[in-house]
Amino acid sequence: MKKKLIRIVSLVMTAMLALGLFSGCSLGIFSDMGILVTDNQRDMQQVVAEVNLGKDKTSLEESFSLLSEELNSTVADQLDKVLTTDEIYKRDLVAYFMSYGYNYYSQNNSYTATFEQVMQDLVDRKIMSQFATVYYLNAGEVLVDRDNVTIKDGYVDVSGTDGMKMNGEISLDGYLSAIEGKTGDEAAVAGYSYLLTDAEIKYATYVIMVSVNSAIDSYEEDYIKAEDETTSSTETRTTPTGANTLPDGYYPTKEDGSIDYAIYTGANSASECGEYEKKEGSTSYTRSRAYAQFIHALRENYLIGEDEKDVTDVTALSYFTTELKSQLEQMLINKFYATLAYKAAQTMSATTLQESYQTLLNSQEASTESSSFTTTMDSLSDTSFVVYSPKNRKFGFVYNILLPFNTNQTKLLDSIRYTDGTKEYYAARNTNAGLLSSIEAKDQRASWFNGSEDYSFEATGDYYKNAYNSAEGKTNYLFFKDSYVENGEGIERYAGKYPFNGTAEKKDDGTYKLTYNLLDIDGFIDEMESYIGYVTENSSVASGKYYSGTLDNLAQWNAADKESSTFYSVTADYFPKDANGVIDQSANIYYKGSVSNLGFTADGALDKTTNSYKVISAVNELMFAYSTDTGCLNSYLGYSIAAKEEATSYVAEFEYAAQQAVNDGAGVGNYYVVATDYGWHIIYVSFVYTGGEVYGGFDYNERNTEGTFSYYFYQSKKSSTVTEYGNNKETMIRYNANNDTVVTLHKDRYEDLLNIA
Repeated sequence: MKKKLIRIVSLVMTAMLALGLFSGCSLGIFSDMGILVTDNQRDMQQVVAEVNLGKDKTSLEESFSLLSEELNSTVADQLDKVLTTDEIYKRDLVAYFMSYGYNYYSQNNSYTATFEQVMQDLVDRKIMSQFATVYYLNAGEVLVDRDNVTIKDGYVDVSGTDGMKMNGEISLDGYLSAIEGKTGDEAAVAGYSYLLTDAEIKYATYVIMVSVNSAIDSYEEDYIKAEDETTSSTETRTTPTGANTLPDGYYPTKEDGSIDYAIYTGANSASECGEYEKKEGSTSYTRSRAYAQFIHALRENYLIGEDEKDVTDVTALSYFTTELKSQLEQMLINKFYATLAYKAAQTMSATTLQESYQTLLNSQEASTESSSFTTTMDSLSDTSFVVYSPKNRKFGFVYNILLPFNTNQTKLLDSIRYTDGTKEYYAARNTNAGLLSSIEAKDQRASWFNGSEDYSFEATGDYYKNAYNSAEGKTNYLFFKDSYVENGEGIERYAGKYPFNGTAEKKDDGTYKLTYNLLDIDGFIDEMESYIGYVTENSSVASGKYYSGTLDNLAQWNAADKESSTFYSVTADYFPKDANGVIDQSANIYYKGSVSNLGFTADGALDKTTNSYKVISAVNELMFAYSTDTGCLNSYLGYSIAAKEEATSYVAEFEYAAQQAVNDGAGVGNYYVVATDYGWHIIYVSFVYTGGEVYGGFDYNERNTEGTFSYYFYQSKKSSTVTEYGNNKETMIRYNANNDTVVTLHKDRYEDLLNIA
């Protein structure tokens, strides 16, 4: 839900990386197209545009008026000291084209229009960074919307609002003091840094270092000779949405708060570079050669000067300063957008939000038809809401963990002589000792070890242990270290504490030899119930009973254990038909269980502090670990289940069990084990619609309480409001400044680019 800052890799760097993919290439490749002059260096260093917002005080005042603010005279009188003319070089134009030109060309089908759009983007960037500078100095403070910044260190909350205020004094005198005695890129870096937090500056520095290491990595790959070519597993396993991704704004830190990352050049040791991970097969020799090629590329592309002889420290090069300036500039622009977001949020009153909710409720109540409601359910997301459901009907969502028949069992199933779906067929299937009772659940996450990326890491500290993985001296493996260790935010609806159920031995070639701890259906039920207890710290208990036959023609689930169950000894008589000839599927349900003390409410279904959320996170993780039904993976809350009065497209056994689970008692927290021709299905009810208004309204006071409906509804409305407000204000600011007084274009210096055939 929260708006993420775009991680900007600076324009020149991006182009260099792209060009670096081609050995020996530089910006000089344009010569081959007849575009550039013979003296490429001089050509690339030409200034093609100049931007200075301080030259037009009138347009500045108009832009301030757009934001219902005034440009004070103190700042206005010293604009010539605050703002200097920003120059855009031809190399910037070419670099941006190399990065984004293809997309623009595909839209415009014209190099002229493409380069004009590229130039406009570069000019707009300068206008916005200059305006943001003047705006903050004029305000004497930096206020942002907390949901539109990803680095919150260095800010304090503004009570009663969605805002945060940057720590430290912001003043005109302070700014001028920061840039005093500096020129060019150094002055720009100092000016931007004054308006950013220490954490934001560190993040910008980290982004550049990552980009440099990545560029050197790409060169080094050509020098690393793999003695034994290895291949990864061809099988794939879906990973949870958002797995192993670090949040924007993340950078590794040491205990003293400094960046735990450095550029590996080969002259230093990779172990001295913090969280940087060197390429497999890398040596100081291969790295040194790659670094030399990287420096050569910088010289070829005129990104460092001929007088820069000492190139041992990348961060000391003028190139690095230029990159840092670009990063900080973009971060300031992003910050200003967060300031516009703060202003936009203040326009959203409780009354307006209540009216918006009521409009949605009225619309869904008027259009809701029971027969199509599951389609509405399938649209559920963090930004799409179901606030009304058909009355006198119960609908729900279920997770489905499928433990399948193996190939031989499928063949055996095919050999049953009765017609599929008949009561005789069900009895024959369920009682065959080689089928359901012989299914073995196997951890499906092999490719998370041996696939295209190794997501595994050695488990330490707090994680789930069963009798198998708790053996003394056993090494266990969890997955997605970046999500659970590096930043600790985890993955939505995914507990992340269930280790690989087997043994993983790392081989010399970097792959893993895997052996599996196989579970029969009863072992899996025990495992699931135990894991639910673990994630809820045993404050919730998952328990159930086995099928025990019928009493007074009604199916019963009263058996305390599998030995007492009559499931595997049923006859056709246990599958009676109703007056319409429909078979009662009860005898296909092997086990019925439920989870106690969930604390479930529809409004707080995604509240991470509740047991109900912790349980769906555990079940969802087990689904990724064991289920071969990939259709349910990464669904919002599972499969949508229609009311029992309606037919579905699911197989009869699954449909019946899922609808019964949804309708039994409260529904949420029920889990049934049902047999089908696919194998065992473990069905867990994650959410139930009981009819009528779902959430009981929008609560303005709960709008910032994460996990509640009101929070997600507010965030959705806020996002659209911020987007509309922010885009509108930015467009008008750029429009006001885009005049001949502020912007000077030297078209004759890039006319060759505009005239590409």
